[in-house]
Amino acid sequence: MRLIVFLSVLLMATGVFAEIKIPSRFGITLSLPDNWRLLTSSESDTGESTAAQKNNSKVQGMADLSKKMREGGLELIFNTQKIEGAEGFYDNITLLETYDQVPEAAGQIKSTCGALPSLLSHTLGRSVQLDRCEGKLIQNYPAFVLSYAGDVQNTRILQYMLQLEQNRSLVLTLTYHTKNTQVVADFETALQQLEVNDLL
Repeated sequence: MRLIVFLSVLLMATGVFAEIKIPSRFGITLSLPDNWRLLTSSESDTGESTAAQKNNSKVQGMADLSKKMREGGLELIFNTQKIEGAEGFYDNITLLETYDQVPEAAGQIKSTCGALPSLLSHTLGRSVQLDRCEGKLIQNYPAFVLSYAGDVQNTRILQYMLQLEQNRSLVLTLTYHTKNTQVVADFETALQQLEVNDLL
């Protein structure tokens, strides 16, 4: 009996959540803890949005997000778990389809990683230094991985670009608070367990 009580307390203390499957219109399913939730395009338009949306506007621009979501070009999954001392920030994952090719050859990866800090700095209007830039395989799909500081203080961005088809890639971007590094493990586990389905 004591063991059961101890395990129950331990699970509550460590914030363990049940797993849910989140299907995407881009033909994949992500398995994440059940504190993650897919935001619908109607929610992004109605003003019923949560602090997650308000915060995400600081990161990427709410108007652009809403437009891309309405047009079906972007999906947003956010972590409903509140982060103490994070001033309303909610971790989030954006999914965006692209027709760009994932660099695969060692030379391509090296040259892309060399060019990206300058390109991202120009695009984002701030200095960007990459702390991770590499190619890898995710379930036999070529992937290109980036990590760098986010726009909002104490946040970071981890981005995976997956080559799902010859002319179709999917960019999955995790923006997370540095107080909540568990979400990085959740995100990367979800990618390792990724289910690739037919397009919806």
